[in-house]
Amino acid sequence: MAEPTLATVIATALPPSDTEPVQEIGPGLGALTRALLAAGHSVEAFEIDQGLVTWLREEFKDEPRFQLIEGDALKTLPHHTARSFVCGNLPYSISTPLLVQLALRPAPPKTIVVTLQKEVADRFTALPRTSDYGAVSILLQTVFSIEKIRQLPPEVFYPRPRVHSAVLRLTRRDSIPNDLENFHAFVRQGFSQRRKQLQRLLPVDLASRAEELDPAQWRQLYERVGRKV
Repeated sequence: MAEPTLATVIATALPPSDTEPVQEIGPGLGALTRALLAAGHSVEAFEIDQGLVTWLREEFKDEPRFQLIEGDALKTLPHHTARSFVCGNLPYSISTPLLVQLALRPAPPKTIVVTLQKEVADRFTALPRTSDYGAVSILLQTVFSIEKIRQLPPEVFYPRPRVHSAVLRLTRRDSIPNDLENFHAFVRQGFSQRRKQLQRLLPVDLASRAEELDPAQWRQLYERVGRKV
């Protein structure tokens, strides 16, 4: 049996959706779009490249389940209805700010499936006391359960990049804090100078460094002192 394509892996990693479209970031030439449509989804695609916009409009002009939205997803997403499912092959330049933006929504997506550069995926899934672990790791792990569902060598892409990639699935947790903006700011302050003890950066009597606390411990610390800052 042939191994499934990357587009099929992403499309089938999303739960079925009969009631609302999937938001796809950066459809490119439509490989993932086709896989999503074949899996039964409707698609809202966000594309910034004007040449690709013209091509996609022609390619999917007879598909009523396809809607194309022009512009930078970072700027256009906040002005469109928040959806439960988001996917895409994310460029390095927008992967972190986009996922932070989605996590900080009043109602974050239920499921996000994205292809990322491996170094970015490693940062999002990093454990405490590692160099990749930081404020973004804590925010995303607080909001989502994160799993790597596929590792991707450069040769699966054309043109071939110089880096490895990974597919991540982020599933919204059943219970998430309702003040994530303030929590994220509190954690960022703790990581602003990684080598310093937290008692030098935050109003806490704690000799630990930021990278030594796991997401649950950061949340407990914020509940104890962060709300008063």
